[in-house]
Amino acid sequence: MFIEPALLSPISALLGAPIGGGASLIAAVYTQQTQNRLQRVAGEVAKREAVYADFVMSASNLLLNAYVHDDIALGGDEQHLIGLINRMRLFAPPEVVNGAEAVLRSILKISLEPSIELRRLAKDALSKSMEPDPLQSFSQICRADLDNVFRTAR
Repeated sequence: MFIEPALLSPISALLGAPIGGGASLIAAVYTQQTQNRLQRVAGEVAKREAVYADFVMSASNLLLNAYVHDDIALGGDEQHLIGLINRMRLFAPPEVVNGAEAVLRSILKISLEPSIELRRLAKDALSKSMEPDPLQSFSQICRADLDNVFRTAR
C-alpha cells in the first residue's frame, strides 16, 4: 500500500487531533473526579472534626463540674452532649459512638461520687493519682477515625 507523501501530513493531523483531544478530555474528567472526591473527603473531615471537638469541649466542662459539684442535673450542657452523641450516630463508626458513650458514663459515675475541692483535684491531677482521663481514649478513637477517612481518599 502506497500513501502519497503530500496526504500523509493532513491525514496525520486529522487522526492526531481527535486522539489528542480525547486524551485531554479523559485527563480533565479524571482530574475533576479526583478533585470532587478530595473536596467531599475534606468536607467530611471538617464535619467530623467540628462535632468531635464540640463533644470534647462540652464533655471537658461537664467532667470538671462533675468533680467539683455535688448536684446532678439534666441541663442544657448535658442535653447538648447527648445530642452530639446522637449526631455522631448519623456518620461516625461504632467505635467513636461507643467511646462517646463511655465518656458520658464516666461523667455520670463521677457525678454520683462526692465532690472534691478544686485544689485537691489539681493536686491529684499533678500527682497522676486520678483515674485516667476518659476523654483521652475518645480522642484517640476520633483521631483513628479521621485518619481512616483520609486513607480512603487515596
